[in-house]
Amino acid sequence: MNNFILYAILLLTGLIGTYTVIPLFRNLLINSNIVRPNYKKDMIPVSMGIVFLPMIIINGIILAWFTNKSQNLLYLFIFIFGMICMFFAGVLDDIIGNRDVSGLKGHFMSLFKGELTTGGFKALFGGFVGLIISISISKDIVDIVVNTLIIALSTNLMNLLDLRPGRAIKGYLIIVGTMLLTLTGYVKVLPLLILPNVLAYFKFDLKAKAMMGDTGSNVLGISIGILMVLGYSLNVRLAWLAFLLFIHILTEKYSLTKIIEQNKFLNFIDKLGR
Repeated sequence: MNNFILYAILLLTGLIGTYTVIPLFRNLLINSNIVRPNYKKDMIPVSMGIVFLPMIIINGIILAWFTNKSQNLLYLFIFIFGMICMFFAGVLDDIIGNRDVSGLKGHFMSLFKGELTTGGFKALFGGFVGLIISISISKDIVDIVVNTLIIALSTNLMNLLDLRPGRAIKGYLIIVGTMLLTLTGYVKVLPLLILPNVLAYFKFDLKAKAMMGDTGSNVLGISIGILMVLGYSLNVRLAWLAFLLFIHILTEKYSLTKIIEQNKFLNFIDKLGR
């Protein structure tokens, strides 16, 4: 099949399918009392990232049908495996997570004291998911370490951004948009398993009608990490890893929201569309 036609099918299927299931899942979460106050203290459904999952699988079926090479099928299943793993870790954190502890440092300090938080579990679990993926695709120990860190820290990057309506999705779209322009080969089609789903949901997040929660942000983050380790050279990956380390160290010491508010350009982008 022509690549353009396949891309169009995946895009339309993801958009239409996700837009169709959004009200169903929104009502499900509200009826199940899976709600939480947002930054304005309005009670809205959380874990709306659940709407990404159905079309990830359906578009995955479509893409698998038209994929012939075993190497490409491996990439497809790695991509889906990683997203599903972090989807369920996010659900756990959204539903029973304790908000009294925040930041990677806080969660690991709690763990060292013998207290497991859902955030600590998510961080450890995400690290092991990154490790098994890295072992599957890496050439040597350096590659394994770099790729594991990229997947784990990329996953948490979206959590750092997801503190205001639409912020994490805006960051995701900028990153993935750049990837679509620079990725080559089979990996270039993989974002279409999740990108149209995010586009269909975007306005609900932007207008604070729902929160995708860690259920959604984890999926977005690990999708970026996996695309990075599958599709780019070591030099590019090292540059991305340096950025991830910088942003994580920065946000342990300073409020990312305050940094954004104090920068006119970032503040404009952050508030655009709300």
